[in-house]
Amino acid sequence: MAGTLPPKEFLQAVFESVRNSSEESPSSDRSPGCHGVSAPSSNDIIKLAEANACWAPEGLLCLGEDVFLRSVELLGAVRSFSPAQLRTLKEKAVQVWDTPSYWREYHLASLGRIVLALTESELEQLDLSSIDTVASLSQQTEWTPEQFNTFLICKAKSILQGFLEDSGYSVQDLKSFHLVGLGATLCAMNITEISLIKISEFRVVVARIGTLLCSTHVLAEFKRKAEVVFGGPTEWSSSVLQELGTIAAGLSKEELRMLDKDLMPYFQPSAIKCLPDEIFKELSAEQIASLGPENAAAVTPAQRRQLSMLQLQSLQRALDGAKTRSWLDEPPSASPTRTPSSVSPPGAWVSQSLGLGCPLLVLMPRLVW
Repeated sequence: MAGTLPPKEFLQAVFESVRNSSEESPSSDRSPGCHGVSAPSSNDIIKLAEANACWAPEGLLCLGEDVFLRSVELLGAVRSFSPAQLRTLKEKAVQVWDTPSYWREYHLASLGRIVLALTESELEQLDLSSIDTVASLSQQTEWTPEQFNTFLICKAKSILQGFLEDSGYSVQDLKSFHLVGLGATLCAMNITEISLIKISEFRVVVARIGTLLCSTHVLAEFKRKAEVVFGGPTEWSSSVLQELGTIAAGLSKEELRMLDKDLMPYFQPSAIKCLPDEIFKELSAEQIASLGPENAAAVTPAQRRQLSMLQLQSLQRALDGAKTRSWLDEPPSASPTRTPSSVSPPGAWVSQSLGLGCPLLVLMPRLVW
């Protein structure tokens, strides 16, 4: 089930099975004063994997110091921990390693998702002079503004400002490797700060920045910066649109309407998700039908609710993989055909229609003699 979050019922069944077959944890596996509290052993943690999310917070707090040190990386990788469990494990880290002011990059790398429980004051204690430390924090994509609340945005802002202050750099001093290391914390930059990034450095990492799920106004500012490199949206090619990724979600209504429908398959699915609902609805029915199955599947329920009946029909055509070249002008009985262009969008196939309306998908291999 790699890449997915197993259902809670499944995790609970695994948890009970492992616990029923495990021997009682020795007292050395528990913190002093935790007699009678069920705490995991190192062996339990290894066996349970994602099912460690079923431990009660008090059980996690009772982890012995040796168990915590041996298992912290495994616990930091559990995606199903609740905020309360993450806070408990952060408290355990403080017990073992002292306050965050003593933590170094390797501590933060070991903690993984547990760093999400750090408070504003604790973040301010961290030594953020190393880009490696900032990179460890920015790898936690749950801190991106589109996914979490304002409190987490403040965390990203604190990390960014802490790095600039501790390192002595200003925004205009940042090199491409700094921008890569800062990762999701770039989403906390304001318009003025983004404008100060050197074009020569931005050009090198534009594809990496295009993987970030920043807020709309931040993406719009990165889009303006991309225009200096690639020209205005009407000049963008399919390869440019793919490289920009989520930055393309910073397009305005007018700019989106002007895009050629043949460019629509080259949007990244992540960019489709980032388009604000009120801007996504400005796409024409023909543009939507040209999105392609992968991009059509990325359309959010909120975006769907803004669409007209004709737009929804076009979206269904895109989901079905229908080829849309001049479909609005063709009679219902017409059989769509398409030959891949020199730069084919992801998932492009040669499509022919059978008499019964069933599409025949034919992969045309390139033979090399």
